[in-house]
Amino acid sequence: MVRNVIRFINPYKAGKSPSDIAAMYGIPEGDVVKLGSNENPYPPSEDVKEAYIRALSGVNRYPHPDYGELKREIAGYTGVDEECISAGNGASEVLRTICDITLEPFDRVIIPVPGYSLYAMLAMVRDARIEFIEAPEYKIDAELVESLDVQDAKIVFLCSPNNPTGNIIPGEEIKRIAKKCNGIVVVDEVYAEFTGKSCIELTKKYSNLIVVRSFSKFFGLAGLRVGYAVGNPEIVSAMEKCRLPFNISIAAAMAAIAAINSIDYYMEVRNKIVKERKRLAKELKRIGFFVYPSEANFILIKSDKEICSELEKKGIIVRDVTGFIGLSGFHARITVGLPEENSRLIQAMATISQC
Repeated sequence: MVRNVIRFINPYKAGKSPSDIAAMYGIPEGDVVKLGSNENPYPPSEDVKEAYIRALSGVNRYPHPDYGELKREIAGYTGVDEECISAGNGASEVLRTICDITLEPFDRVIIPVPGYSLYAMLAMVRDARIEFIEAPEYKIDAELVESLDVQDAKIVFLCSPNNPTGNIIPGEEIKRIAKKCNGIVVVDEVYAEFTGKSCIELTKKYSNLIVVRSFSKFFGLAGLRVGYAVGNPEIVSAMEKCRLPFNISIAAAMAAIAAINSIDYYMEVRNKIVKERKRLAKELKRIGFFVYPSEANFILIKSDKEICSELEKKGIIVRDVTGFIGLSGFHARITVGLPEENSRLIQAMATISQC
């Protein structure tokens, strides 16, 4: 009854929640620090809260199916035309829709690793032929790009800043890949606002380039699920045909609009996160961990021993990415939290390193 390929797909693992740790170790749920899911630790702006509350009176009705107001705000924010925007229920749905409109069975999909595991799962559902390209520390440089055989690839998935390493792909290399590829190049930029670097402008020149963004990270609306794609109108039109109707709730759409109009607040939040990221990286290096350079709202560290379960016993959740394709040794991805959360993590890591 179930397609054979589904039997080979591992379910996406989102990481542990505070309730999991509370049940496992008897720690009060409110005392657990969650630094494993790359969430924004700060609350939404007051305008976002008010927009969400106002939207509740209309939840008995469907939203407008075209999401025109949301697309207009996104278009103004990104500097592209409305016809170049497709909105979705989080970046995850946007990525899935791209696969739905593009992939036929056995189409070739290229995924540099270590990278985000969801790309492979979505491509496998479409019976695609996946090729993982190992890029140590996810360095997509001129030498690697020159060696890539992407001409007949149907999709090339790129991530900038990359999850889990946190580094970006130089724009020149993205352009070179787009020129070489006859298929679609998808650049996942859900963490882009933390670095201030984007290749959205390149979508105006390269018709096969699609940029995927999210309101979950920078705008801190992870629980509302709003994402979008920026690309040429032909691809976007196909995505709009195939996405589910009414895929974003009224409350989520109105909150996203209010978030864009609260940009000054979110830039202040971003600056706090970047400052804490630098502090976290400096302190963990001082303790003795190898810290990868990051321009996102998280850092990746390498350890000579397993540390994630030890942190959980202390009520701190980080993401264990040991075993990811392209990573060798013990690795943990750590979300930048509030200053007091980061200080608690640093203290715990210092204790663990001495054991």
